[in-house]
Amino acid sequence: MRLAIAHSLLLLAAPLASSFHVATPLSSLKPSASAAAHVAALRATALDNDASSVTNPLAALFDKVTSSFGGGTGDTGQTIFTTAFTPVEQLIDAINNRDAATAAEFLSEDCTLTDTRYYGLIEGRSAIRRHIALEGGAFDPNQMRIIDEIAVSADGTTICTQWHTDRDGQTTENERGCSFYTVDMGSNEITSILDVPEPKSKPGDAGLALLDKASQIIDRTGVGYAEKTTTSATNAATSVERYFEAWNQRDMTAAVECFAQDCTYEDTQYDDAFEGKERLEKHLLRVADCLPTSFSFVVDNLAIAADKTKVGVQWHLENGDGDALPFTRGVSFYKLDPRSGLIVTGFDVPEPAVVKPGSLDLFVGTLQRKLSAEPARLVPIVTWLAYMGIVFFSDGILPGANALQLEQRTWEEVRDLSLNFFLVSPILHLPFAPVVHPMLEGVFNLLLSWAAMFAGFLSDEREDKPNIFPMLPAVAGMQFLTSAFLLPYLALRSSEELKSGDVVYKEDLSGLEGTLGEFPWLGAMMGAVGGGSIAWFFLARADEFGSVFSERYASFVDLLSVDRVGSSFIVDLAIFALFQGWLVDDDMRRRGIDIDGGEMAGLRNVAKFFPFFGLAAYLTLRPTLPVPEKQLD
Repeated sequence: MRLAIAHSLLLLAAPLASSFHVATPLSSLKPSASAAAHVAALRATALDNDASSVTNPLAALFDKVTSSFGGGTGDTGQTIFTTAFTPVEQLIDAINNRDAATAAEFLSEDCTLTDTRYYGLIEGRSAIRRHIALEGGAFDPNQMRIIDEIAVSADGTTICTQWHTDRDGQTTENERGCSFYTVDMGSNEITSILDVPEPKSKPGDAGLALLDKASQIIDRTGVGYAEKTTTSATNAATSVERYFEAWNQRDMTAAVECFAQDCTYEDTQYDDAFEGKERLEKHLLRVADCLPTSFSFVVDNLAIAADKTKVGVQWHLENGDGDALPFTRGVSFYKLDPRSGLIVTGFDVPEPAVVKPGSLDLFVGTLQRKLSAEPARLVPIVTWLAYMGIVFFSDGILPGANALQLEQRTWEEVRDLSLNFFLVSPILHLPFAPVVHPMLEGVFNLLLSWAAMFAGFLSDEREDKPNIFPMLPAVAGMQFLTSAFLLPYLALRSSEELKSGDVVYKEDLSGLEGTLGEFPWLGAMMGAVGGGSIAWFFLARADEFGSVFSERYASFVDLLSVDRVGSSFIVDLAIFALFQGWLVDDDMRRRGIDIDGGEMAGLRNVAKFFPFFGLAAYLTLRPTLPVPEKQLD
């Protein structure tokens, strides 16, 4: 029992421990406020490096810098000036201007992004570009990240930044952090990013007390105990590396000796910084007393400036067995006195523990921005809420039992309708084809063919126009839960923001989106299936259900009076009819059609206002996506 408790506390204590060693979205980035001062500092660093015979591959670039700085214009129309000498600063500048395509140019093809506000690793240039674009569309365009400090290693392969967030020129409280980058100097591309914002709430001494309780149990049981702690670095060339070594040996006297007398140390788990060696020593001793003796800090990477006045550290926590503990990564930034080499300022940022707010923040931010820009999106949201409540959970509004009751007849009906998908089994008289009411079969297959036609809008999802709820899973989900997937997609999708004269080319689409979404016979084929379903509704199974319409219809009404599945299909047909035209205008814009000028107005109106067959006609008659002129030559 004690071992089980210790294991549980170990998972809880590990993030707390990393926090005491020592959330702003990635899209909220901005270069340093004073471009001229930054240039002067970088140029001085380069000159100092030359004087001390330290080779810095960036120095040659600094020599070419003039007093003119390039800039860009963000969503607010404000020009943002940049001194983007490193690919990191160029990345930041591009993201600040909400330009995900340009930002991706500074990333290697297999670049990885660890945004510690999210679970999991974001891998590859394309995936990171999508992440940047989504965050750029979810948060305030006036929200910018200011780089306060930057440490570039002498060979340029590691870069660490300390930053804070501004909104409308005002510093945002509790939105600071550190980021660590690795760079391939051959291609000058970023190969990895670790982005760590400070915690929104500050646990302070309360968190330390919880860590102390966990530590006592862990040390008493010996779970994960290491007889000899590991050191963080073998060649302690700087006071920062010596500080990590002293920490792991629990020698707080040696650790404090790595700091200048008038040092400032910020543990972002606390509201206030620790000023001076005396206060810092008391803090470190308290933390060391509460930390399990088996825990050690391992340095993953360093960004040591050529003049050794700035050091960025990427680290994680281990429990003596060589395995990294969960949620214990972090980045720290230190400034050193150029004469003594002692630490003047320290800024430690651990990753958010256990609960990662990134996905929720992204969803809420996206929804707020889109509702603010287009209040009409409230219509599918309200419709979806009503649909989910009525169709799945209500009693007495629609016939039949709600979904929570899991009626046997409901599952049998869903199974039988699925076996007769697109009427293939009954038309071919396959032996396993069940007998289902033909009017219910007709409604079911009409609905599915209608849902399948939305695949014709797969070009609504592209690398330069990602959606927080991707189009392809939405279309796939519509084959099973129809409006439950369509309505949230319509509410959350990104609107087409093409400039005048811009079009989308088929080559801009990925394989399946381009093949299925632009398949020229999609509308005609699904129109035929839907038309056949209507004929089946009126004419099929005459022997079992009668050939007279009134007789067939009466039995169908009797079925619907006790059938939640069948009655929900009728609701879905009404929703599809209401919303089928919501994607048409943007699809026409992608094809270079001037809808504002009335071009192809007849086809547009048919697609938007003539249920089912109007959409089938539009998908059949619409222009194909254009081909680039270079491919025509």
